[in-house]
Amino acid sequence: MNGKVILAILVVISGAVGYVFYSSSTSEWNQVEQEETQAPEPEVSEPEPAEPEPVEKKVPEPVAAEPEPTPAAEDEPSEPEPAAEPEPEVSQEPQRVSAPISLNNSDPRVKQAVTDLAQRMVRWLTPPEQIRKWVLAVDLVAEGKIPYKHSPVKYEKDPFLVLPSGNERYVADAGNHSRWDALIAVMADIPVKDAARYYREWLPLLERAYGELGKSGTFNQRFLTALGRIRAVGEPPTGAALHRPHVFYEYVDPELEGATPLTKWVWRLGPENMLELQDFARNLSAELSYR
Repeated sequence: MNGKVILAILVVISGAVGYVFYSSSTSEWNQVEQEETQAPEPEVSEPEPAEPEPVEKKVPEPVAAEPEPTPAAEDEPSEPEPAAEPEPEVSQEPQRVSAPISLNNSDPRVKQAVTDLAQRMVRWLTPPEQIRKWVLAVDLVAEGKIPYKHSPVKYEKDPFLVLPSGNERYVADAGNHSRWDALIAVMADIPVKDAARYYREWLPLLERAYGELGKSGTFNQRFLTALGRIRAVGEPPTGAALHRPHVFYEYVDPELEGATPLTKWVWRLGPENMLELQDFARNLSAELSYR
């Protein structure tokens, strides 16, 4: 049964740092050796001494002196720049899918909303007329029933298994509970606050669909009643005897078999899944009542 999913629908820098490697080479200066040539001794002629001819003295070319390095100026301490004050964060509510204007042709918008709330649930949707199907399902749950026909979802699961206990009596296999794990897990991941916001924003359209049923009261009243029904289901029986008078298995105990279809479906979820479902219904009810 897909009653569990009924609750869920209503309810995205990296930087790179580079570095620069700097290298330099030092020029070499060639030194020019100074060369000094001495003049030969003058020849002396007798009887009169002759003055020696002047010898031109080679003067070494000036060598460019390597400039002395200029001492690096000491960095004067600078006052640190004041840290920029962080801009105040502006909290924004996430953008939600707005409700369609008309009930007709509203399935694409419903799919977008379900994708936003619980993407894994999209695979179970059964269009067309999703909104009308959800409203009808909620109305049935409020009466303790299960929407077998015109269900808004189709949840594939393994067959229900039993173990024989004699005298054409059976007990349910404990492994049956795991059949509902995927469905309950999707529901449990839905943020209750987001589900409540969607519910309020889509409520006028839901009320319009409920009005088509020709029933008294409001859809909001029926929805809260449905949540209350789920919360009120008592502890599931353990080891209860079953028999199969017709096609389906039934409880041998008339009192157990007399429970509402919704109650018996919640029992079949198993204790853990049942608590998850009831917690979700309780939290969603509280959120809707708080606002």
